[in-house]
Amino acid sequence: LPGHIIVVDAGHGGRDPGNPGLYFPRGVREKDVTLAVSLLLRDELRRRGVKVVMTRTTDTLINLFDRAGYCTAECDLFVSLHVDALDARSRRRFGVVRGFHTIIIGEENTEDADRIAQMENEALRYEEDAGSREPGDIDFILRNLQMNEYLRESARAAELVQQEIGEVHTGDNRGVDQSNRLAVLNTARRPAILVEMGYSTNPEDARLLTGRKSQQAIATAVADAIVAYLLE
Repeated sequence: LPGHIIVVDAGHGGRDPGNPGLYFPRGVREKDVTLAVSLLLRDELRRRGVKVVMTRTTDTLINLFDRAGYCTAECDLFVSLHVDALDARSRRRFGVVRGFHTIIIGEENTEDADRIAQMENEALRYEEDAGSREPGDIDFILRNLQMNEYLRESARAAELVQQEIGEVHTGDNRGVDQSNRLAVLNTARRPAILVEMGYSTNPEDARLLTGRKSQQAIATAVADAIVAYLLE
């Protein structure tokens, strides 16, 4: 049916490269992978008649607190795409830990969710007005949204994304995590998910994330999940 709107957010960008992409080809960073898959996802959704709003379509920096705001009252879902990475201190696990997971707002702050929140919130240091933000801003926003009506919808969208990516990803399905510390999700006023598509610190995931065919497969899988979510 016409009228559906999805916001696709390519994580990082501009002077914020995201994680360095340890096993990515030379010169490729997280921001490049998220943009490439986001553009493919946009095209897939448009082909199916879904209107798509992009937070960025070029290598530019969008304020972390502003991204979810692109998903206004008419928007059905905010989808932020990212690439995970283990800390350098976990080097011995680089060849073992791989796969994909999706994060939603929630209070079950697992160790993995806390690690991701800390990593993704690092983007704030690249923003010129970050210093003007009060430390409690995120907590205040969260308190207003904690029990909002969209948490169930976000959880369902995340489940569908995990299910569909699992059909094309060769890594582990690491499930749906909750975090109340991710700035980009805590500012959302509509159903919202953050997808970690794989680990740049794992050679196999890195190949998957930078290959054009596998990028298309991931984009198609996420589009399948979004369409299933809209149908429900």
